[in-house]
Amino acid sequence: MAKIEIGKNDFMVDEPLNIRVYTSEPGQQITIRMEMTDDEGKTFLSQADFISDESSVIDLNTAVPMNGSYNQADGSGLLWSMTGKKGGQDDYFVKKSDEDLEAGIYVMTEDEILATAVLTLQFKNDLTEMIEIEDPDIKGRLYAPAEDGNYPSVMILGGSDGGNEAHAASFLAGKGYLVLALSYFNDDGLGEHLEKVDMEYFKKASDFLAGHAKSNGKVNLIGYSKGGELALLLGRTFNAYQSIVAGAASNYVTSGMKGGIFAPVPGWMLDGEPLPYLKMKFPVSFMISTITNYIRKRPMYFLDIWKRSLSRKKSSEYKIEVGEISAPLMMISGGEDKLWPSAVFSEEMMKERENEGDVFLTYENAGHFIAFPYSFHQLPSIVHMNLDGMVIDFGGTKQDNAEAAKNTLTEILSFLKKNNSGKSDFSK
Repeated sequence: MAKIEIGKNDFMVDEPLNIRVYTSEPGQQITIRMEMTDDEGKTFLSQADFISDESSVIDLNTAVPMNGSYNQADGSGLLWSMTGKKGGQDDYFVKKSDEDLEAGIYVMTEDEILATAVLTLQFKNDLTEMIEIEDPDIKGRLYAPAEDGNYPSVMILGGSDGGNEAHAASFLAGKGYLVLALSYFNDDGLGEHLEKVDMEYFKKASDFLAGHAKSNGKVNLIGYSKGGELALLLGRTFNAYQSIVAGAASNYVTSGMKGGIFAPVPGWMLDGEPLPYLKMKFPVSFMISTITNYIRKRPMYFLDIWKRSLSRKKSSEYKIEVGEISAPLMMISGGEDKLWPSAVFSEEMMKERENEGDVFLTYENAGHFIAFPYSFHQLPSIVHMNLDGMVIDFGGTKQDNAEAAKNTLTEILSFLKKNNSGKSDFSK
């Protein structure tokens, strides 16, 4: 027999875990398996083999697996190393709702299950409330501390999947912020695709946040991937934000998207006109390699496409003038980002900025999904996505991406706290 000890049943998603397994005798070899289901109903799992110490204990914070889905002492290793149960090189874990996640823990030998337990990961704590958005034109989810008060506000802008990041907004509200997870396509009452989205919509949402009864008038932006590009555009266009966090972001205006793929349509509108955008250059060789990779079930990535597209003489015309943004910026990128060259974009922006409050974080071995609001180190780390049989490689390794996610969350929270003591340019 065996016993699993997790201390308590419910943990906030960023809260350190203390999982221990007690075996019947010292030196016993067992397998610990973990399973969890994402918002789309896909099952993810991980497992590792261990030998109990002289006290018949396996402490996941200190025990090194003999073999398994991760290979170092890490109390969160069974979480971030999870992959899709169906295989097919798919570890794209979808989490958007603020509902708890339950991870089943199983202690096994080859012959039997010795013990089971359930670990619950929470995003919304008991001191946080969801607030109804009274303006019917603004789509998303709004969260704040339940206690009366005036709090700095944050608008979270997701990427090419659309909808909103309610899980991230509810989590951040628990840190003392009024947070709007804003939808701008692929949600009720909005367009299906990221196409011709009016920039005034975001200005209206910003004004709504600044004037909310629980706001202190300060509006911060957090955007990721395509949402990071958007955050920079908003900072340049309206120039009235307290701070801006842009993860895996482009400093170019890029095209709209359909079905999660870049399409030859404008993504953004301003004053009734489409914003000019960098057009993607798809050579015949790319199309051939895509088909070949699909047939052979090999991962594909878009990095070479970006290099070709950026090599055009006119590409600089579509650059976002980040030097004109008055708000301090935090830029987060992975050196192995294979969706687009976010680390190169970040280097370019660093050269154009003169704000002493800026923070540039590049994780050399990490890929595209390495930071809040998409990545937490205690959720399955994302490297690949299987899109109807086509495997997309986002770069990095599960371990490197998870380590970056842990570090960047601390950095983001520190950056927000530091930049919310002055007066906002948005009036209440």
